[in-house]
Amino acid sequence: MGGSKSINLFLAKIFGLSFFWLISENWLSHVSVFYNHIWIYIYHILLVILLKLSVFVFSFTNYSIIHGYDTISIVGSAGVRIGNPCVGFGLLFGFFALIVSYPAPWKKKLWFIPLGSFLIIFINVIRIVSLTISQYKNGDFMKLEQHDFYNYIAYTLIFILWVVWVKFVVPESDVFSSENNSGSPNKLS
Repeated sequence: MGGSKSINLFLAKIFGLSFFWLISENWLSHVSVFYNHIWIYIYHILLVILLKLSVFVFSFTNYSIIHGYDTISIVGSAGVRIGNPCVGFGLLFGFFALIVSYPAPWKKKLWFIPLGSFLIIFINVIRIVSLTISQYKNGDFMKLEQHDFYNYIAYTLIFILWVVWVKFVVPESDVFSSENNSGSPNKLS
């Protein structure tokens, strides 16, 4: 990104999307019944995706599993319950906000956002599968605070995706060319 105008616009978009997230998560979803239904449905979709992918990963193992709407367990154990804080909605939104805010062609954003989102979801699936196996083998969860540990891994992945996005997917020449091409051409006659 070049110039203070581009940086200021990027920061304004990031802060705007962060404000939208905070208002949506902490106020609108509690005040508006309509908005609450939409918000809960997004959590539901993410929960279903996580559960189905976790069941799919377990299909490659020798474990016999059972699952409900928000639980998964290996037969003979208590299993794992996936709550709303566990689905990674905030992490996915944060990644989305970073990529959408960066000045780049939309063609690149439209394939990179789903790819990065899938990777974030996939590491969450690995966490759920690992916790389920750990609960089965040890009868108790890992001693490490798994939610925070997952967030550290997810933040690291988002940082790596961000670096890949800025350095390799959208090099500075693309950013400047998309900014320059949006206005009038800078040709000398």
